[in-house]
Amino acid sequence: MNGNMNAKKIMVIALLVLVTAVSITLIAPRAGDPESHRHSIQQTDDKIEKVIALSGGAAAASVTLSILPGDMGTPMANELAELAKYFLLILSALYLEKYLISLSGYITFSVLIPLACVLLGIAVVSGRRSHARTAARISVIGIVIFLIVPASVRLSDMVYSLQKSKVDETIEAYEDLDIEDDADGGLVNEITSITTDTFDKITSYADHLLESLAVMIVTACVIPLLVFVFMVWLVKVVFAGNTLTLDPAAMEALIQKRD
Repeated sequence: MNGNMNAKKIMVIALLVLVTAVSITLIAPRAGDPESHRHSIQQTDDKIEKVIALSGGAAAASVTLSILPGDMGTPMANELAELAKYFLLILSALYLEKYLISLSGYITFSVLIPLACVLLGIAVVSGRRSHARTAARISVIGIVIFLIVPASVRLSDMVYSLQKSKVDETIEAYEDLDIEDDADGGLVNEITSITTDTFDKITSYADHLLESLAVMIVTACVIPLLVFVFMVWLVKVVFAGNTLTLDPAAMEALIQKRD
């Protein structure tokens, strides 16, 4: 009986060693390879390009307004400068998301899954069920980390695709915006142009920027945060319900000590 039990333990440990080796040498490099996440990275790069264009447009329009004669354009220039700062924050969030797409999978399969296998092997040898429960939790956390970024990117893309036209319209609005040419033709014409055509164009452009800013905040910040909160809540529910508790009979068969 004891010989059969030891043989089962050896088989389980050998299986855990195999899983660890495969996870580190095969799965982790593939999960961390950007080519394995080409679509998600391309979608994120597209958003990054759009945010750079929006931020640059807002900053350029602000600078142009600030150098026009008089102080009439100063308030609008300040508002556009503030919008440019928000776009830079969104840009930082997108770059972080881009890096995590590859890093999350690599961390999961090179660190967390092997660690879970080691703890489970200790549980099999020593008979400590607490190690087995900890291993199960680490495995679930690793899977959540691996899935959370692609899931948030996919959901963000679905929402962004519905509002992408607004962002494109904003970029086109900046390309059609020509503030400097409006200021030609003498002081009287300058003042008239600045108070009518230029402000109308800038106001319309600022409205487009606000809409685009809202779209980018939702898709780049709010949705990833909501996905993260949902995953954390799901893990807590699973742990609270003792769903990860291993079958006592099966564990007893694996960790029973010699009489």
